[in-house]
Amino acid sequence: MDHDRAHRRSVLGVAAAMVAAARRGDLDAAVGALLRLRDSDGHIPREDMCLLLAVLVRYAGRLLNGIVSAHGDPATAKLHLADENGPVPVDRAAPADRTILRAVLAAMHGHPEDADMHIAIALEHAESRDHSQLIGRAVELASGAVREAERLRVPIPALQLPPQAVLP
Repeated sequence: MDHDRAHRRSVLGVAAAMVAAARRGDLDAAVGALLRLRDSDGHIPREDMCLLLAVLVRYAGRLLNGIVSAHGDPATAKLHLADENGPVPVDRAAPADRTILRAVLAAMHGHPEDADMHIAIALEHAESRDHSQLIGRAVELASGAVREAERLRVPIPALQLPPQAVLP
C-alpha cells in the first residue's frame, strides 16, 4: 500500500472513531481522534480536513438516503442543527453550518461532487479557527444519521473513502 493510500485510510479511521465517539457522547475521544491528524507544526493540513469532511458528509448523506429509500417518505430523513441552547433553525444557523448542511443534502440526493463543492466553499470562507466547528457539525450530522438509522432499523453502511480525483 503506498503512502498516500495509507494516509487516506488513516483519515477514514479518524472519521470512524469520531462518529463512534459522538454516538457515545464522548467528546474527548472525538477530539482525540481528530488530533491524530495534526502535522509536525500542530495543524491539521487542509487536504486532511477536506477529506475528513468529504467522508463524514457523504456518510451522513448515504445514511439519510437509505432512510428515505427504506421508508419511502422524504420526511423520514430529518437533519437537526443544535447548539448548547438546543435546536437551531436552519435560517438562523451560522453560514458555515448551513453550507455543511447543504453538502449533506447534496450527498443525500446523489450529488457527491456538489457536496465536495460545498465543503470547499465552507473551508474557503471559514476562518481557520472555525474549521473545527465545520468538522464538529459534520460529525454531529453523521452520528445523528446513524442514530436515526438505528432507530428506524435501516442498515448502516461502513464509512468509505471518496474517489481521490473528486476532492479539491
